[in-house]
Amino acid sequence: MTDVEAGAAQMQTELASSRDGESDVKPILEVRDLHVHYETTRGPVQAVRGLNFKLMPNEILGLAGESGSGKSTLAMALLRMIKDPGKIVKGEIRLDGRDLLSLSESEMRQVRLAEIAMVAQGAMNSLNPVMRIEDQIKDAWADHGVRYSRREADEQIANLLQWVGLRPEVARVFPHELSGGMKQRVVIAIAISLRPRVIIADEPTSALDVVVQRQIISTLRRVQDDLQAAVILIGHDIGLMAQSVQKLGIMYAGKVAEMSPIYEMFEDPMHPYTQLLIDSLPSPDQKTPLKGIPGITPSLLNPPSGCGFKDRCPFAMEVCDTVIPPLEEKRPSRMVSCHLFSEET
Repeated sequence: MTDVEAGAAQMQTELASSRDGESDVKPILEVRDLHVHYETTRGPVQAVRGLNFKLMPNEILGLAGESGSGKSTLAMALLRMIKDPGKIVKGEIRLDGRDLLSLSESEMRQVRLAEIAMVAQGAMNSLNPVMRIEDQIKDAWADHGVRYSRREADEQIANLLQWVGLRPEVARVFPHELSGGMKQRVVIAIAISLRPRVIIADEPTSALDVVVQRQIISTLRRVQDDLQAAVILIGHDIGLMAQSVQKLGIMYAGKVAEMSPIYEMFEDPMHPYTQLLIDSLPSPDQKTPLKGIPGITPSLLNPPSGCGFKDRCPFAMEVCDTVIPPLEEKRPSRMVSCHLFSEET
């Protein structure tokens, strides 16, 4: 069994155990028919097109796909941080039943970090290079009206840094004095400083070597477990996802192509795009040529009619040219957007 398969199996066990009594549990986050566009002189780029998904309490949900599939745009939209020329055209983002799109900007500022927080990719770009780490944590607190005495603040910051595996002395240094992995841990520390219920991690291991990647993911999972928070892990490395998440959504051309528990997805991928992605993973056990996916992703300036994957799909049918397949549950706990399963119940 490869590391990917072993990781997927472990995630399946954790997911099964978390389902006990889940029938009465409501989603902590629910996205309904979300559309995000970027205005250009040639028309709107439809980066996210009618996205729907639910995030359950304490769940770790992965979202993966090629560059340009809409993953990072979704992350920014969930925190209402889409800036001009981008805009959220329509949809709902419900956190604990409250639609975040209906809040004023001042109300949303209080929700960010306190209830829903982000661990962004590129830690150096997320930290102020001329401020000590402790001052950046204090700034986050001050923005939400949290006040400590100097002694209390020092103790809280030391505990926070130790929580993510850093020495208390890190509080007094500047970001450029830290390694990439240490900076990313600082970003995690800031994100969890107000104990949010939802954490969005947007490619938190990009530009890090594989050893540090595992350390960061391990830190994130430990913190998630301590907080009993739900996590959305966004990335393009589905091998890493298999060892990190309980459920995985595959995004393509601004939509979700498939969403399934991680083990079932690797055992029996339903969408042709998912099948090709998994087939492209190198195997440490077999010396076989690397496989790629022929063709390129479609332009979201003029999205294709019908299925967005039809031009690259080895199983494309006539109906794929004109009808967009809805994302539907075709098997227990498994959602897929593909006409190949239109007759399944």
